[in-house]
Amino acid sequence: MTALPPLAPSGVPRWRLPRSARSPHPAAVLAGFVVAGLGIGLSQAGASAVIQDQVRTLDTSVDMIGYTIMAYALGVVVGAPLLMVGLAGWGRRRLLLLMSGIFVVTSALTAIAPDVWSLLVVRFLAGLPHGALLGTASYVAMLAVGRERRGMAIATIMYGLTAATVVGVPAMQWGSEAFGWRWMYWAVTAVGVGGLLLIWAYTPRVAGTKGTSFTREMSTLTGRPLWMAILTITTGFAGLGAVQSYMVPLLEETNGFTSGAVTVTLVLFGVGMTIGATAGGRLTDRGPALAARVGLSGVVVSLALLGLFGDSGWPTVIFLVSLGAFVQVFSQSAQTRLMDVIHSSPSLGAALSHSALNAATVLGSGLGAVVIAFGFGFLAPAWLALVGAIAALVLVAWGPGYRDAE
Repeated sequence: MTALPPLAPSGVPRWRLPRSARSPHPAAVLAGFVVAGLGIGLSQAGASAVIQDQVRTLDTSVDMIGYTIMAYALGVVVGAPLLMVGLAGWGRRRLLLLMSGIFVVTSALTAIAPDVWSLLVVRFLAGLPHGALLGTASYVAMLAVGRERRGMAIATIMYGLTAATVVGVPAMQWGSEAFGWRWMYWAVTAVGVGGLLLIWAYTPRVAGTKGTSFTREMSTLTGRPLWMAILTITTGFAGLGAVQSYMVPLLEETNGFTSGAVTVTLVLFGVGMTIGATAGGRLTDRGPALAARVGLSGVVVSLALLGLFGDSGWPTVIFLVSLGAFVQVFSQSAQTRLMDVIHSSPSLGAALSHSALNAATVLGSGLGAVVIAFGFGFLAPAWLALVGAIAALVLVAWGPGYRDAE
């Protein structure tokens, strides 16, 4: 049973709440979120696909572009909690429209960034709405399908992100070689506009947190289970940030793949993430702790194999696909767990999960850039990520962030 409001209050102007949003079908609500997730996935994950062209056209280095990827993730880390806490009283439809609008504008600014320093600033700004947008979408999606299916609701939104990895990121990698990376970010802008229009057309009015204040919202960010869960997410996802950010140079320079082979690998990586999202949604509905343990165990094995044999050609593809699948299994449990921990403000919990995920990207891509700059090669980030994944698995098995989720 859904908990979406069936009708809009009388007197709301049509341009603010069209007829299609007054009693929407849950599938229509989710469709807008999937497209918005697709745009965000293209913007964030696509950065690793265009990295080689950016190095050439901006006359910079791989590690410097890695810092622009880190800047985006840092924007998510900062923006998700601040925006969700500061705008907690806003209606969720209004908040979604604002965040989607900011995403469109910053995507366009990315496309016209004249140099790597301006790109660094713009990518930070582009990351600010990420967590608030997807976190709020996860909450509204949960209302649309019912709390008992919240794992599958989050997984459905993640299909937009995984679709970006399956189709969009390889297309951006190919398109950056053929037309240039700037045109690829104009395409991201167009997808963002599509998501904005769908959200405007189908998202109903959902109230914010009534009678709240900045101090009261901040008070929800306390308790050992919450911060242990955030720490688990951050350490566990560092592997994806460390490896995915430098996947293209790993394949091209370390393994000697052609541009076409890299495109195929990126597609397969996205397929793995899609399979992982589906499996993770189902496992999470059975229990967030179960999904977390299965996901992180797979991440540990995948990273170890990648570190040992990641220069062996096509077997490297198997390790990358496995990593993408198991990371997504953990992703579903992570977002659901934080929504449960901050039960008084589940949309804040969902936003915080994206903040933690991107803190992991900052950690992973930043440390990866450092070891690459010191000449340790493109396999070194996998070893750094493995340490974090093992720590996260220990926290899931014995830490209070998940132990009380049994």
